[in-house]
Amino acid sequence: MTPIEETLLGTLTPSGTPITSKLDTTAWFDSTHVATERSPIDEFVDNLYGINRLYLQAESRGEYKPILGSLVYLGMVSAAESYFRCLLRRLILVDPVCNNNASSRSLTYGAAVHHEESLLPEALFEGVSMASTKNVASELKTLCGVTQMTKDGGVPSHLHLLFENFESICQIRHCGIHRFGKLGSQQALRLGIKAHSPLLEKPLKLSVAHLQDVAEALEALIRGVNSHCFADIIKRTHTAGPGGRDKVQMYTEAWQMDFAADRERFNLYYEIFAASDAPLKSEPIENVYSAFMAFVRQYDANSGLIRR
Repeated sequence: MTPIEETLLGTLTPSGTPITSKLDTTAWFDSTHVATERSPIDEFVDNLYGINRLYLQAESRGEYKPILGSLVYLGMVSAAESYFRCLLRRLILVDPVCNNNASSRSLTYGAAVHHEESLLPEALFEGVSMASTKNVASELKTLCGVTQMTKDGGVPSHLHLLFENFESICQIRHCGIHRFGKLGSQQALRLGIKAHSPLLEKPLKLSVAHLQDVAEALEALIRGVNSHCFADIIKRTHTAGPGGRDKVQMYTEAWQMDFAADRERFNLYYEIFAASDAPLKSEPIENVYSAFMAFVRQYDANSGLIRR
């Protein structure tokens, strides 16, 4: 074999530009970014709507292509995953029950050494995918004790359809990440093999209308989960607090039944869950507190207590 033949045999796919340096991944991140105190749902809405603008603007310019749709799709699911991680982190920092449940979890030494204290709970989920109904339900149950969520993926009946759509979205996400959009057999089985078998190894071809459906489905899920978790946890602060009827007292502090006296504590929870941006913004804190007090009075009345 001549040198020319050896070179030809060893370079079937020649590289146009030789790589002579190692990539500097530190330059890829915004080192000036400061974590905001916006609620998880506000951050989700910001991220989702920002992604929506990308493909809608491309469509308005006549530049939309299905490959952009596939990339946008991954970003949408990532926005939902980020919401769940942020929600769990914020609850661990504020709610005694969530904090206590998290205390038995293990952290890597590197996370313990290098994470800021306020962001440390995020490290608990580094090995957990939130692109899964089962994982989301399990974390909300085991860490936060949210009722009607189960370790094996059970969800409240009023959220069942929303999570069913989420699971379908997540299965398609696997195709985008691992198979450049082509449908694999495992995803076809989970989505319904009878309907999807003709589409095996076919690529995604997402239209703008498809992406809008996905965005609406994800936003409906996040808003539904957000409302359910808030109501469930804020009620528990009373039912599992002093004077509550729960078998185990989980809170040592009682509500004073006065907004001025309770505002600081109540606001800790309100700030985690409230949506601050129109048009679907949350009611003012005073109104939500008033609704919570109505629940407390009714609960106590059923217990034979009198609240004024």
